[in-house]
Amino acid sequence: MKKIALHFFLIGIAVFSFGQKKNQLVIPKIVVVDKPTIEWMTYPKDTINLVGSSLQTFSILVKSRLPLNLVEVMINDKSTDYYKPSAFSPPVSTNRYEQVIEPTSALRTGLNSITVIVINSTGTRIESTRKVLVDPNLISILRNKKDRNAPMILVSDPANVKEDRVVIYQDHIMLTGTVIDESGIQLLKVNGLDVPVKENGLYKIYLALNVGENPVAIEAKDLNQNISLKKFIIERKNTDGSVYKFEDAKNYLIVIGINNYKSWPPLFNAVSDADSLKRVLVRNYRFEKENVTMLLDSNATRANIYRALRSHIEKISSQDNLMIYYSGHGYFDKLLNEGYWVPIDAEKNETSSYIPNADILKMIQNINSQHTFLVADACFSGSLFASTTRGYSDQVEKYKSRWGLASGRLEVVSDGVQGKNSPFAQSFIEFLAVNKQPKVSVSDLIYFVKKRVADLNEQTPLGNPLKGVGDEGGEFVFYKR
Repeated sequence: MKKIALHFFLIGIAVFSFGQKKNQLVIPKIVVVDKPTIEWMTYPKDTINLVGSSLQTFSILVKSRLPLNLVEVMINDKSTDYYKPSAFSPPVSTNRYEQVIEPTSALRTGLNSITVIVINSTGTRIESTRKVLVDPNLISILRNKKDRNAPMILVSDPANVKEDRVVIYQDHIMLTGTVIDESGIQLLKVNGLDVPVKENGLYKIYLALNVGENPVAIEAKDLNQNISLKKFIIERKNTDGSVYKFEDAKNYLIVIGINNYKSWPPLFNAVSDADSLKRVLVRNYRFEKENVTMLLDSNATRANIYRALRSHIEKISSQDNLMIYYSGHGYFDKLLNEGYWVPIDAEKNETSSYIPNADILKMIQNINSQHTFLVADACFSGSLFASTTRGYSDQVEKYKSRWGLASGRLEVVSDGVQGKNSPFAQSFIEFLAVNKQPKVSVSDLIYFVKKRVADLNEQTPLGNPLKGVGDEGGEFVFYKR
């Protein structure tokens, strides 16, 4: 009987064990399901929220049990803010994510629709909308007695106002800037004239300039009656050619050439191109050695290039000329529509270590030369250039100029055969070396280089005045010694 009992006992254990294993196999997998929530910390009303300023900072609290992949803010059906995972805070606890989004945006006068869209890591999407009515006329309702901060007045053009004074060599200017205030702008006046302010605080006004001093007074008042005043003087100098004399002008030269990159593929001829150009300009034209800055290979760091360009802002007078020559790698970011120079210490695929065209143009804009000529033997952004071209005339020097010449448009350009110049540099240097004329203009040089390079190589140089940096219709002229 004991043996029979033991036999049934062992069978029972086996059946129980098998049942346990079978049950383990069918246990369902636990999946976290989440629907994010959006809590409006400002604009709490589901109907219409009333405000008195077009410039608004608002706060939204987003909660989720799963990581967030995207938070997007749309104003009047247009995306204005876009937050990716790198912008989000770490979880406040296990399976709990909270993120406060605080964008500052310009609303239009009248009714606005603000929509917040949230997507978590599983693709679950939720959105929430608030209506906001901007009525700047309701000052008595919206006035905040605690606000004692006057509006901030910024002037972007003319850009180089120093000690409340700026020098201009033209008979008019489009005065441009931004006015900012937390409660909203009620009015803006320039020299007593009412100036409309756009939703983002931008203002523009055309000013005619007389020869001599032109006082400018900008007055801004916010909804709480705080007033700020900005004054400066625009000194207009004559453009009849009586000021500029080529025989008194100094020609400055900045030459940059890079072969031995740290993270980028090496080039063969960039340094020799830069050196050859310097030699022909110093030997044949009115460029003095003491006015030449050379940055080759290890010296052509991002910091040194910025330092060289910046130093010429104070060094160069309105009587002088500047030529900048860059030979090295170029990069174009299609997403940002921005071109870059690549210094020797640039990291691969790290645009923050490059030098954007926008920074180069800003430097040029603040260098108060008579003529500036920028030459780049690299992939270069065609957006730098204006669409017009000009031919040479005997009077062309009296007008300020800002020209650029690039070895290609938005294309890869040739470095050439090792030990020789690039096709672009070869044509450029050849023209300067064989020229027999006592003086030659930038437009003549560009015409020769564009035709020669296009004939010999599958790339198309681009040469035109530079956009928005002070070109007034003149040209750099090279004088033979």
